[in-house]
Amino acid sequence: MDPRVATILKLAVFGILAIILFSLGSKHYRKFNRKAALVEEMRTLVSEASFYRSLTEADARAVMLRGIAKIDEAKSLDMEPGDYLDRVFKREKDKDAAGDEFEDYPAREKLARETFLRAHQHAVALKLLEEPEFRGELAEGKLPDVSPKPSIAYLIDPAISPGLEKVVPNLELQPAGAKEEAPTDLEIAAARNLAADLYSAQIIDRETEKRISEHFRPTPPKEEKK
Repeated sequence: MDPRVATILKLAVFGILAIILFSLGSKHYRKFNRKAALVEEMRTLVSEASFYRSLTEADARAVMLRGIAKIDEAKSLDMEPGDYLDRVFKREKDKDAAGDEFEDYPAREKLARETFLRAHQHAVALKLLEEPEFRGELAEGKLPDVSPKPSIAYLIDPAISPGLEKVVPNLELQPAGAKEEAPTDLEIAAARNLAADLYSAQIIDRETEKRISEHFRPTPPKEEKK
């Protein structure tokens, strides 16, 4: 083979390898930067102003929906929801720990984790993350126009405690056509637990927590007349 041709071939191979390495490096760098940006964006979402005291009910709903989209995008970048939230709250993962025990977290962090993990799980179950356009709408804080379209309900009716419609942890995705019936035992337990957590996080006062708890206290059975 002509030495000049061999040299050209070697240079071409080196050039191709350099392009491949540069492309892989750029992709890794972009992925690293996007992960860091997602962490900062979620930190903004779980800030007190947006998460616990949204200006309007629509703002609170948008925060929940955007949080779902961010968890989903983080997962697409190889960050599992729990690990992603660990980074958001600047926690080192304890490899020897037996799972994520919410009780070990500060009250407000516990609320944020439970809220967004539950919301993401429900979004998956309701097929809100199956199409790129659905994920795009969630990222904009909009509920995707799927059929049948789910709704956003309250764990605690704001009629019991006005203002809770603006508190993101009080929101929950529900399937389309969910009937407004008497709350189940599980729903009662969830409402009372949320009230206790909101009190622990100093979002509501003791009197409000007691009022909510009393509202959801099971009614004792009536005694039969002899």
